[in-house]
Amino acid sequence: MGSRNQIKENLKLQTGLHLYKTGQSKYWYVRILIPKTKKRISRSTEETSRVEAKKVAYEIYQDFMTKPVKYTKIDAPNLFKRFADKLIKKQTGMVRAGERSIRYVKDDLKILERDNDGLLAFFGKTAVSEINTQLIREYFEVLDENRDEPLVATTKNKHGVVLNKVLKIASEDDAINKIPIIPKFSIKDNPRVTFTEDEYKVLLSGIRKAISNRVVVRGHLVTDEFYYFILLIVHSFVRPVTTEAFSLKHQDISANVDGTITLDVVGKTGPRKSNSTPSGSEIYEKLRQCNPDYNSKREFLFFPKIKNREFANRTTQRIFNHLLKVENLKYDKDDNARTMYSLRHYAIRIRLEKSKGKVNIFLLAKNAGTSVNQLERFYLKYMELTEEERQNLNTFAGD
Repeated sequence: MGSRNQIKENLKLQTGLHLYKTGQSKYWYVRILIPKTKKRISRSTEETSRVEAKKVAYEIYQDFMTKPVKYTKIDAPNLFKRFADKLIKKQTGMVRAGERSIRYVKDDLKILERDNDGLLAFFGKTAVSEINTQLIREYFEVLDENRDEPLVATTKNKHGVVLNKVLKIASEDDAINKIPIIPKFSIKDNPRVTFTEDEYKVLLSGIRKAISNRVVVRGHLVTDEFYYFILLIVHSFVRPVTTEAFSLKHQDISANVDGTITLDVVGKTGPRKSNSTPSGSEIYEKLRQCNPDYNSKREFLFFPKIKNREFANRTTQRIFNHLLKVENLKYDKDDNARTMYSLRHYAIRIRLEKSKGKVNIFLLAKNAGTSVNQLERFYLKYMELTEEERQNLNTFAGD
């Protein structure tokens, strides 16, 4: 008689990826070959159906390929912090050799080790292979939003230079294939990439059509859950990122008597209470109905069936980008690409416009986790005057 652990069924899905079943378990398992070490890791799909197990296997494999450090310690040395330490060691050696002044190391250390939002605080525990241009842009947004006055362009560019130095070390060690594009900053401010009100309505209509037509994007069906996710992002001013929206749980939501909800957000800019529009409570209830079997306040608010929060984020980004392309909304009139962050920019801009100048911008900034300076630089500066505001400008004494 064979061992209960002996493989009874084995299915090759692709090179380095197998699905198998043993005599001991009713579940299918996925086995992944680690390219660099030729070692293998196995995970249960927690599925008894081979068809469903294949879907989970591909999801686990994709998650492994984007963040291998979760599955094995082998890639732990590829964390950003390791290469930052190597940079400082290299520069210290140059100082000792008389090739550089001590200031050469101190200036870079200041940018790397700032407590709240230095490069190490933001990227330190991230594998260098996961650092892309979008994440780098997010870092620069955090730098601005953590301050009463935004960093000047020259200082931002210094942060970019140090980041590039670290990634160059990683590239030389073959930890990454290429260094991502690091934004360059000029004095000129550009408006946030957002939607017009009509474009936003087209987006919502496109989502409803996709739901009706049972559209599938990269193995994921577009459902009502995605529709109400988009609505709640817009009506709550929450950033659609892993550390904010995708970290929220039902225990972080409080219903108010005026139809709003309060969300306890702990994002990269620190903890805050974000209050929704009057539609928030109704949207939240609709979202709850999308997962009627949830039974704990500790369940995630958005897409709780996807336990990996970064994968949940990436999944919604793929669906969102697919719908933007289908509805011809991927680029604005100035050919700037829209991302899920454009939903937040739309939420803030439309709130400012709809108030016709009456909203308290200090409270709005506090609620959205930004600053008045940011509102003035990137939103108010580019808004057209309403009819009431134009009339106010053209009012003379005695009128």
